[in-house]
Amino acid sequence: MLYSLFLSFSLVTVFMAVSPASIAQDARALHDRVITFDAEIDIPFDFMEGGNNVGQETVMQVDLPKMDRGGLDGALFVNWVLQEGRTPSAYAKARSDAEQKFSAIEKMVQTYPDRIGLARTADEAEMLVAEGKHFAVMGLVNAWPIGPDLTWLPELFDRGLRNITLTHAGHNQFADSSRPQERLNDGKQEHGGLSELGRSLVREMNDLGVIVDVSQVTPQAVFQTSELSSAPIIASHSGIKAIINTSRNLSDSEMVAIKNTGGTIGIVAFSSYLKASPPGKREALSKLTAEYGTTNVAAITAALSPEKVAQFKVDFAAYGDAFPPATVADYVDSITYAVNLLGIEHVTISSDMEHGGGIAGWMDAGEAFHVTEELVSRGYTEDQIAKLWWRNFARMWRAVEAVANES
Repeated sequence: MLYSLFLSFSLVTVFMAVSPASIAQDARALHDRVITFDAEIDIPFDFMEGGNNVGQETVMQVDLPKMDRGGLDGALFVNWVLQEGRTPSAYAKARSDAEQKFSAIEKMVQTYPDRIGLARTADEAEMLVAEGKHFAVMGLVNAWPIGPDLTWLPELFDRGLRNITLTHAGHNQFADSSRPQERLNDGKQEHGGLSELGRSLVREMNDLGVIVDVSQVTPQAVFQTSELSSAPIIASHSGIKAIINTSRNLSDSEMVAIKNTGGTIGIVAFSSYLKASPPGKREALSKLTAEYGTTNVAAITAALSPEKVAQFKVDFAAYGDAFPPATVADYVDSITYAVNLLGIEHVTISSDMEHGGGIAGWMDAGEAFHVTEELVSRGYTEDQIAKLWWRNFARMWRAVEAVANES
């Protein structure tokens, strides 16, 4: 109740009301004027292969036709591989798997140079948009594949890697995860935040100009990274713990620590981090996953027979009817909480599509416009919306570049 009152009254004092008639008339034009950037999109292993060739309409949530349709200019295309052990053979396989995805991102921009380019700087991203193209920023979710030392990192930077999320699900050699994994024999903590190697990684990322991302780490690691980093840090795809109390979401004090580095918080369009799950939802999702192996449509389409795919769509639709996802309105509630806490300059937008992200109204890149529409309906101005979609991230990125140039 207190949160609802805070949200209602603070919005009245910060934003001017916009009439419903003006929303329909102006929101799309505004959306097309500003640069739009999704700060978290995963890619599957068969990205750019067969039916997942992004130059055409695919079953994936993100491809170039959908980006065209949704008015989405750019995205952080991230590389994620399932974490296993820390043996030489596990690291070798991780590097091989990660290499497959890095190569797929490179293949995308090499195949469609007239439609999308790889942005190595914020300036390059804006130049690509000015040329009428989309832009891709290359990221890595979970530093684990880097291995037991940092020797691979300069090569990855030279290829265009510009963002690394320190951990994912499970502690790694660099930091503790906010979601320890029993299958990895994780305890509650391993390093008490950052390991010594993790501290070296943060310093090396600062020197190179790679954005340090704390989206999946423990509070201790957030605070330690914010104190250690000489450049702004970010949480590219996180939620608000005051709204949904899960270890994956950020507390107010964590968000303030990130802000104080000059960084940004990317509010993620992931239903369970925006809206409380009703009883039975987790069990129903586990049952679907057990039957089909995954709930990712692209992966299922690639792996199963047409008949099995058709049945999955029926079952998944029934699951969606029984447990409706969060909506764009829920999403903007979380954005607004962060804006009221941190100021408009420290909040960004991300979806985590292809890895569980997607909400009612923004289920794929073709619906990105609906976020702007909801922001306009709340009274956010064009300048504020431009900051949320891109300018805040660009400012932070340029500050990271400046630190690297000074080192």
